[in-house]
Amino acid sequence: MQPKVSIIIVNYNSQQTIGRCIDALYKYVSGIAYEIIVIDNASSTESVRFIRENYPGVKLIINDENKGFGAANNIGVHHASGDYLFFLNPDTILLDNAVLRFYRFLEEEMPDTASCGGNLIKENGEPVTAYGNFPSLLQEVGYIGFYRFFSRYYAKKLRLGRACEKEERPFQAPFITGADIFIRKDIFQELGGFDEKFFLYYEETDLFYRLQKAGYVSYVLPDVKIIHLEGTYLLKNNTFNYNTWAIWEKSRYYYFRKHKGLFVTGVVKSLQLLSFILQKIAGNRTFQLGKVLKITWKA
Repeated sequence: MQPKVSIIIVNYNSQQTIGRCIDALYKYVSGIAYEIIVIDNASSTESVRFIRENYPGVKLIINDENKGFGAANNIGVHHASGDYLFFLNPDTILLDNAVLRFYRFLEEEMPDTASCGGNLIKENGEPVTAYGNFPSLLQEVGYIGFYRFFSRYYAKKLRLGRACEKEERPFQAPFITGADIFIRKDIFQELGGFDEKFFLYYEETDLFYRLQKAGYVSYVLPDVKIIHLEGTYLLKNNTFNYNTWAIWEKSRYYYFRKHKGLFVTGVVKSLQLLSFILQKIAGNRTFQLGKVLKITWKA
């Protein structure tokens, strides 16, 4: 049977979580034809073997190098047969038949809507980032501390990442986090897919910015809860992850150059440099000032 939905998962040494992700799909998804496509970004042999041995029904595509999140997803789309795409992180766990719910929402309830996503939570039920506002100069000004002067407006209209709070009905969102994007395939292809210059981070923000510019809208469905384990942290065990920061900064400033121009990008970078200096003066000892300034300056 021709699949209606192609579920695309990018794997990079995610054998500790991807099994729970796929198991949940097989457990909950029913009432709709679907396929699971896993794009492996040059993981270890053990990671690939784990998928092959435990999930023979999965379409496994193996890259010979780590091409990045967006590029790997684009490869998955090339092999996808469904009319809808469901980009799902390997550290997510469905709690119900989210695939059918998303499909019916776009197919029957909101046929003019391009994309939707769910309510992401931790295993303990605590909400985590599920959607967000587009990056802006005002958001960056607030980020370095000035949000205190307009905290309510900042939290609602400017904060980059937002979690679902008390919403009960579907609501429009500027962008949906890359952990669970359900989108019409024809619109994704119309936009040209993910910009592969983003190796990691901001690729979904860029996609939805272009989607909005093209006149499309996206929704978050707060009743669809999905666990997101969120395996990558900037600060873990009080240790600053400089490699993660370097990737984040490169993607961040590419986004600003692409959509806001060189002048705004320069101002944003200057604000970030100032923020680090102020944090160090205030006694923050979680990072080496010279190292983070160098990373930010080069990004």
